[in-house]
Amino acid sequence: MAKSVIIIGAGVVGLACGKELSKKGYEVFITEQEKYIATQTSSRNSGVIHAGIYYATDSLKATLCVRGKRLLYKYCEQFGVPHSRTRKMIVATTQEETKILSKLKETALKNGVHLELIRGEEAIEHEPKLFALSALVSPTTGIVDASKLAISLQHQAEINGANLAFETKITKINQAQKILVKGISGGEEFEAEFDFLVNAAGHGAYTLTQSYWQDAPTPPPNFAKGNYFSIEGEAPFQTLIYPVPGTISLGIHYTINTEGHGQLGPDVQWIDQPNYEVDPELERNFRTAARKYWPGVDDCRLIPGYSGIRPKVEANDFIIHRQDNIITLLGIESPGLTSSLAIAESVANSFS
Repeated sequence: MAKSVIIIGAGVVGLACGKELSKKGYEVFITEQEKYIATQTSSRNSGVIHAGIYYATDSLKATLCVRGKRLLYKYCEQFGVPHSRTRKMIVATTQEETKILSKLKETALKNGVHLELIRGEEAIEHEPKLFALSALVSPTTGIVDASKLAISLQHQAEINGANLAFETKITKINQAQKILVKGISGGEEFEAEFDFLVNAAGHGAYTLTQSYWQDAPTPPPNFAKGNYFSIEGEAPFQTLIYPVPGTISLGIHYTINTEGHGQLGPDVQWIDQPNYEVDPELERNFRTAARKYWPGVDDCRLIPGYSGIRPKVEANDFIIHRQDNIITLLGIESPGLTSSLAIAESVANSFS
């Protein structure tokens, strides 16, 4: 008889785990507290397929991003998920930033990612509206439609026999030889027993750990919100444009989605309580940041777009923690989307 697995959370990572585990023959149940899949972190990001440039060598973020990137491109091509290999330029606008680019190139190489450092003139020749003294070119960076990726993963999981339960909130987990979960589904209390559990609940993952993992890494005291502004009219660049990264984030960068629309973001805004409203007053900060590499930003209209909240924990890496028959995923922020299939692969292999 097949072993049963409950996966808490139907974001991209949870759905990828569902696809992978059901393919391996497990009886998979995926629960989601919302009415639809991928309504939080998964659908509230830039949709960038990251190369694996910034992360500490041998960290989970580095290894799973590089592996996940390859798996994601292959998956998108196989199942027709909208994506594009746009490339990316990390641009230096001062001589000091050029030195930082050289160090960044070395870090990327240690992660197995090859970048080309080019002169500003070459960068501007490729993207005439750009200002740069130099740039690092990442040929393997791209974009994906995250919502359609989630739909595809759901479909593949269901083809393999996985079951999804929406509006189902897990409230308590009792770990023993088998796992007893309690929760509320459709307004009614329930309890059920499973052989294994994957906690992929995103923002709710840490709260659930208090039932079975008392010393789990904690989230920061405030929420790290990222806002986006859409660019009206024709997209100024076809390449993704990133500033030299800061200590907290990659900086307000430029991306383009699979439909050809450009946007700026995200920033980092620390807030006390979650909310997804984009304050129009932030436009000034976005213009100031973008003007360093895009002098023509003031000729374009910026429209408040969407926002997301990073599911951070007080660690600089993904947390993939196995405790007997429970696997917990914490801090799956960027590059979580890129790494999703590699994370699922790792989870499935740990059950083997």
